[in-house]
Amino acid sequence: MKLSLLTYLLGKDYTLDELLALCIKYGYAGVECRAQLGHRHGVELSATPEERARIKAAFAASAVRLAGISTSCRFEALDKAERDEQVATAKSFIDLAAAVGAPRIRVFGNAFPKGANKSQVIENVGMCLREIGEYAETSGVDCNLEMHGDFYYWEYALKAVRIADHPRIGIVYNCDPRELAWSPIRNFLEPVAPYLRHVHAHDLESSNYPYREFFHILKDIGYGGFISLECNASADPEKVIALYARLFQWMYWNA
Repeated sequence: MKLSLLTYLLGKDYTLDELLALCIKYGYAGVECRAQLGHRHGVELSATPEERARIKAAFAASAVRLAGISTSCRFEALDKAERDEQVATAKSFIDLAAAVGAPRIRVFGNAFPKGANKSQVIENVGMCLREIGEYAETSGVDCNLEMHGDFYYWEYALKAVRIADHPRIGIVYNCDPRELAWSPIRNFLEPVAPYLRHVHAHDLESSNYPYREFFHILKDIGYGGFISLECNASADPEKVIALYARLFQWMYWNA
Protein backbone atom coordinates (compact mmCIF):
# COMPACT_ATOMS: atom_id res chain seq x y z
CA MET A 1 0.00 0.00 0.00
CA LYS A 2 1.19 3.49 -0.84
CA LEU A 3 0.18 6.75 0.79
CA SER A 4 -1.12 9.56 -1.40
CA LEU A 5 -2.18 13.11 -0.59
CA LEU A 6 -5.59 14.14 -1.92
CA THR A 7 -5.62 17.88 -2.49
CA TYR A 8 -9.30 18.31 -1.55
CA LEU A 9 -8.73 20.30 1.67
CA LEU A 10 -5.16 20.03 2.96
CA GLY A 11 -3.49 20.45 -0.41
CA LYS A 12 -5.75 22.87 -2.21
CA ASP A 13 -3.54 25.97 -1.79
CA TYR A 14 -0.28 24.43 -3.01
CA THR A 15 1.08 24.61 -6.54
CA LEU A 16 2.03 21.35 -8.21
CA ASP A 17 5.72 21.93 -7.55
CA GLU A 18 4.99 22.67 -3.90
CA LEU A 19 2.89 19.50 -3.59
CA LEU A 20 5.65 17.37 -5.07
CA ALA A 21 8.19 18.88 -2.68
CA LEU A 22 5.93 18.29 0.34
CA CYS A 23 5.31 14.69 -0.65
CA ILE A 24 9.02 14.01 -1.04
CA LYS A 25 9.73 15.68 2.30
CA TYR A 26 7.19 13.67 4.27
CA GLY A 27 7.18 10.33 2.47
CA TYR A 28 4.01 10.40 0.38
CA ALA A 29 4.26 8.23 -2.71
CA GLY A 30 1.56 10.02 -4.68
CA VAL A 31 -0.71 13.01 -5.19
CA GLU A 32 -4.38 12.76 -6.11
CA CYS A 33 -5.50 16.04 -7.66
CA ARG A 34 -9.04 17.20 -6.92
CA ALA A 35 -10.31 18.97 -10.02
CA GLN A 36 -13.17 21.39 -10.69
CA LEU A 37 -12.66 23.31 -7.44
CA GLY A 38 -10.03 25.83 -8.46
CA HIS A 39 -7.09 24.24 -6.66
CA ARG A 40 -3.67 25.66 -7.45
CA HIS A 41 -2.16 22.46 -8.88
CA GLY A 42 -3.57 23.24 -12.33
CA VAL A 43 -4.66 19.72 -13.23
CA GLU A 44 -7.90 20.86 -14.86
CA LEU A 45 -9.79 20.51 -18.11
CA SER A 46 -8.77 24.08 -18.90
CA ALA A 47 -5.08 23.11 -19.03
CA THR A 48 -3.62 23.75 -22.49
CA PRO A 49 -1.67 21.04 -24.34
CA GLU A 50 1.55 22.75 -23.25
CA GLU A 51 0.42 22.83 -19.61
CA ARG A 52 -0.59 19.18 -19.78
CA ALA A 53 2.85 18.30 -21.10
CA ARG A 54 4.49 20.26 -18.25
CA ILE A 55 2.35 18.44 -15.65
CA LYS A 56 3.33 15.08 -17.09
CA ALA A 57 6.99 16.08 -17.17
CA ALA A 58 6.89 17.27 -13.55
CA PHE A 59 5.71 13.88 -12.35
CA ALA A 60 8.10 12.03 -14.65
CA ALA A 61 10.99 13.94 -13.06
CA SER A 62 9.77 13.17 -9.51
CA ALA A 63 9.62 10.07 -7.36
CA VAL A 64 6.02 11.07 -6.56
CA ARG A 65 3.33 9.58 -8.79
CA LEU A 66 0.09 11.14 -9.99
CA ALA A 67 -2.25 8.76 -8.19
CA GLY A 68 -5.37 10.01 -9.96
CA ILE A 69 -7.73 12.88 -10.73
CA SER A 70 -10.83 13.29 -8.58
CA THR A 71 -13.73 14.83 -10.48
CA SER A 72 -17.15 16.14 -9.47
CA CYS A 73 -18.92 14.02 -12.11
CA ARG A 74 -22.07 12.34 -10.79
CA PHE A 75 -24.74 10.27 -12.49
CA GLU A 76 -27.81 10.02 -10.25
CA ALA A 77 -29.93 12.56 -12.16
CA LEU A 78 -33.26 11.23 -13.41
CA ASP A 79 -33.00 13.42 -16.51
CA LYS A 80 -30.98 11.66 -19.22
CA ALA A 81 -29.70 14.94 -20.67
CA GLU A 82 -28.15 15.79 -17.29
CA ARG A 83 -26.51 12.38 -17.09
CA ASP A 84 -25.22 12.69 -20.66
CA GLU A 85 -23.63 16.03 -19.81
CA GLN A 86 -21.85 14.47 -16.83
CA VAL A 87 -20.68 11.55 -18.97
CA ALA A 88 -19.27 13.98 -21.54
CA THR A 89 -17.33 15.78 -18.80
CA ALA A 90 -15.99 12.46 -17.48
CA LYS A 91 -14.80 11.56 -20.99
CA SER A 92 -12.93 14.86 -21.13
CA PHE A 93 -11.26 13.93 -17.85
CA ILE A 94 -10.26 10.59 -19.34
CA ASP A 95 -8.47 12.56 -22.08
CA LEU A 96 -6.84 14.84 -19.50
CA ALA A 97 -5.70 11.89 -17.40
CA ALA A 98 -4.17 10.19 -20.44
CA ALA A 99 -2.35 13.40 -21.37
CA VAL A 100 -0.83 14.01 -17.92
CA GLY A 101 -0.14 10.38 -17.04
CA ALA A 102 -2.85 9.76 -14.44
CA PRO A 103 -3.94 6.10 -14.26
CA ARG A 104 -7.46 6.80 -13.01
CA ILE A 105 -10.26 9.29 -12.50
CA ARG A 106 -12.82 9.31 -9.69
CA VAL A 107 -16.57 9.83 -10.21
CA PHE A 108 -19.68 9.68 -7.99
CA GLY A 109 -23.02 7.89 -8.00
CA ASN A 110 -24.01 9.91 -5.85
CA ALA A 111 -27.39 10.42 -4.08
CA PHE A 112 -30.82 8.95 -4.73
CA PRO A 113 -33.21 11.72 -5.83
CA LYS A 114 -36.24 12.06 -3.58
CA GLY A 115 -38.88 9.51 -4.49
CA ALA A 116 -36.71 7.83 -7.12
CA ASN A 117 -36.67 4.10 -7.72
CA LYS A 118 -33.29 3.05 -6.33
CA SER A 119 -32.88 0.15 -8.74
CA GLN A 120 -33.42 2.47 -11.69
CA VAL A 121 -30.89 5.00 -10.37
CA ILE A 122 -28.32 2.25 -9.87
CA GLU A 123 -29.02 1.02 -13.40
CA ASN A 124 -28.56 4.55 -14.76
CA VAL A 125 -25.27 4.97 -12.91
CA GLY A 126 -24.05 1.62 -14.18
CA MET A 127 -24.90 2.45 -17.79
CA CYS A 128 -23.10 5.81 -17.52
CA LEU A 129 -20.05 4.00 -16.19
CA ARG A 130 -20.21 1.51 -19.05
CA GLU A 131 -20.20 4.32 -21.62
CA ILE A 132 -17.19 5.92 -19.96
CA GLY A 133 -15.42 2.57 -19.72
CA GLU A 134 -15.93 1.95 -23.42
CA TYR A 135 -14.59 5.42 -24.20
CA ALA A 136 -11.54 4.81 -21.98
CA GLU A 137 -10.87 1.33 -23.31
CA THR A 138 -7.56 2.06 -25.04
CA SER A 139 -6.58 5.11 -22.98
CA GLY A 140 -4.76 3.40 -20.14
CA VAL A 141 -7.07 5.23 -17.72
CA ASP A 142 -9.63 3.69 -15.35
CA CYS A 143 -12.86 5.33 -14.20
CA ASN A 144 -13.67 4.48 -10.61
CA LEU A 145 -16.92 4.95 -8.72
CA GLU A 146 -16.39 6.21 -5.18
CA MET A 147 -18.46 4.69 -2.37
CA HIS A 148 -19.77 8.14 -1.46
CA GLY A 149 -23.09 9.81 -0.72
CA ASP A 150 -25.88 7.21 -0.83
CA PHE A 151 -23.50 4.92 -2.70
CA TYR A 152 -21.40 4.55 0.44
CA TYR A 153 -23.41 1.35 0.93
CA TRP A 154 -21.34 -1.31 -0.75
CA GLU A 155 -24.20 -3.16 -2.45
CA TYR A 156 -25.25 -0.05 -4.39
CA ALA A 157 -21.74 0.66 -5.62
CA LEU A 158 -21.08 -2.98 -6.42
CA LYS A 159 -24.32 -3.34 -8.39
CA ALA A 160 -23.54 -0.25 -10.48
CA VAL A 161 -20.03 -1.45 -11.30
CA ARG A 162 -21.31 -4.92 -12.19
CA ILE A 163 -23.91 -3.36 -14.49
CA ALA A 164 -21.08 -1.41 -16.17
CA ASP A 165 -19.25 -4.71 -16.65
CA HIS A 166 -16.10 -3.19 -18.11
CA PRO A 167 -12.44 -3.71 -17.16
CA ARG A 168 -11.84 0.05 -17.08
CA ILE A 169 -14.47 0.50 -14.35
CA GLY A 170 -13.67 -0.04 -10.67
CA ILE A 171 -14.36 1.18 -7.15
CA VAL A 172 -12.83 3.77 -4.86
CA TYR A 173 -13.39 2.55 -1.32
CA ASN A 174 -14.20 5.49 0.96
CA CYS A 175 -13.74 4.92 4.69
CA ASP A 176 -17.16 5.95 6.01
CA PRO A 177 -18.24 5.33 9.64
CA ARG A 178 -21.83 4.77 8.45
CA GLU A 179 -20.71 1.41 7.10
CA LEU A 180 -20.25 0.09 10.62
CA ALA A 181 -24.02 0.08 11.20
CA TRP A 182 -24.41 -2.75 8.69
CA SER A 183 -21.78 -5.29 9.69
CA PRO A 184 -18.03 -5.68 10.27
CA ILE A 185 -16.12 -3.97 7.46
CA ARG A 186 -14.63 -7.24 6.20
CA ASN A 187 -18.15 -8.35 5.20
CA PHE A 188 -18.41 -5.69 2.55
CA LEU A 189 -14.75 -4.98 1.81
CA GLU A 190 -14.19 -8.52 0.55
CA PRO A 191 -17.11 -8.45 -1.98
CA VAL A 192 -15.83 -5.21 -3.54
CA ALA A 193 -12.20 -6.37 -3.50
CA PRO A 194 -12.18 -7.61 -7.14
CA TYR A 195 -13.07 -4.06 -8.24
CA LEU A 196 -10.95 -2.15 -5.72
CA ARG A 197 -8.67 0.32 -7.52
CA HIS A 198 -8.16 3.10 -4.96
CA VAL A 199 -8.90 4.05 -1.33
CA HIS A 200 -9.83 7.30 0.42
CA ALA A 201 -9.03 7.56 4.13
CA HIS A 202 -9.84 10.46 6.43
CA ASP A 203 -8.91 11.43 9.98
CA LEU A 204 -6.70 8.50 10.91
CA GLU A 205 -6.69 9.35 14.61
CA SER A 206 -10.49 9.18 14.86
CA SER A 207 -12.05 6.38 16.88
CA ASN A 208 -15.09 6.47 14.58
CA TYR A 209 -13.45 4.16 12.04
CA PRO A 210 -11.25 1.07 12.71
CA TYR A 211 -8.29 2.03 10.53
CA ARG A 212 -5.82 -0.53 11.89
CA GLU A 213 -8.33 -3.31 11.24
CA PHE A 214 -8.99 -1.83 7.80
CA PHE A 215 -5.30 -1.83 6.88
CA HIS A 216 -5.00 -5.41 8.13
CA ILE A 217 -7.85 -6.49 5.83
CA LEU A 218 -6.27 -4.66 2.89
CA LYS A 219 -3.08 -6.62 3.52
CA ASP A 220 -5.07 -9.86 3.66
CA ILE A 221 -6.74 -9.26 0.30
CA GLY A 222 -3.47 -8.22 -1.31
CA TYR A 223 -4.28 -4.58 -2.00
CA GLY A 224 -1.12 -2.79 -3.09
CA GLY A 225 -2.49 0.45 -4.51
CA PHE A 226 -2.77 3.98 -3.21
CA ILE A 227 -4.53 5.16 -0.07
CA SER A 228 -5.30 8.85 -0.49
CA LEU A 229 -5.46 10.95 2.64
CA GLU A 230 -8.50 13.25 2.62
CA CYS A 231 -8.53 15.16 5.89
CA ASN A 232 -10.07 18.31 7.29
CA ALA A 233 -8.61 21.72 6.49
CA SER A 234 -6.06 23.19 8.90
CA ALA A 235 -4.46 26.55 9.64
CA ASP A 236 -1.15 24.67 9.42
CA PRO A 237 -1.64 22.14 6.61
CA GLU A 238 2.03 21.17 6.35
CA LYS A 239 2.11 20.16 10.00
CA VAL A 240 -0.98 17.97 9.53
CA ILE A 241 0.42 16.47 6.34
CA ALA A 242 3.61 15.55 8.20
CA LEU A 243 1.84 14.09 11.23
CA TYR A 244 -0.57 11.98 9.17
CA ALA A 245 2.29 10.48 7.19
CA ARG A 246 3.87 9.24 10.43
CA LEU A 247 0.56 7.99 11.80
CA PHE A 248 -0.16 6.08 8.59
CA GLN A 249 3.25 4.43 8.68
CA TRP A 250 2.74 3.33 12.30
CA MET A 251 -0.76 1.99 11.61
CA TYR A 252 0.33 0.19 8.47
CA TRP A 253 3.26 -1.60 10.10
CA ASN A 254 1.21 -2.48 13.19
CA ALA A 255 -1.94 -3.60 11.38
